[in-house]
Amino acid sequence: MHDTSSEGAPSHVGTGTVVRTDRVVDGRGAVTLLRAVAALTLLETLVQGLLAGMLLNGDIDSIDPHGINAYVFELLVFLQVVAAVLLWRRNRRLTWPLKATIGILVFTFTQTLLGLEGSLAAHVTLGVALCAMETALVLRAFTLRAENPAAPA
Repeated sequence: MHDTSSEGAPSHVGTGTVVRTDRVVDGRGAVTLLRAVAALTLLETLVQGLLAGMLLNGDIDSIDPHGINAYVFELLVFLQVVAAVLLWRRNRRLTWPLKATIGILVFTFTQTLLGLEGSLAAHVTLGVALCAMETALVLRAFTLRAENPAAPA
């Protein structure tokens, strides 16, 4: 499977096996910003999971921190989209970060809506999915490599 939205070239290591090389992109600052915000957002999903677990375990006092933390998470996801836009502006062919972060943003607002409506099963399931999506985004963001380290982002 070849990712046409990245600028890294696959290398073939035997029959049917493709190993991806680093994706070389322009703009060290934009790459660093995406990595940092995505990593913080991933940590925030873990905090949300901890607070949700406490709530499900009967700690009613964790509902307020869980709600406040949800808004912090939304802010971080929005900043993640901004970082992806900045990266995309310098690398028009690199579309996956923007698509992924916009998808995560949509799911985040859906997650908040489900939580406010009290749809616990869907809220918990989507929360786990958001954690997985953020993990994938962070891992993939760290495969990006800045082509010109001296160029400002």
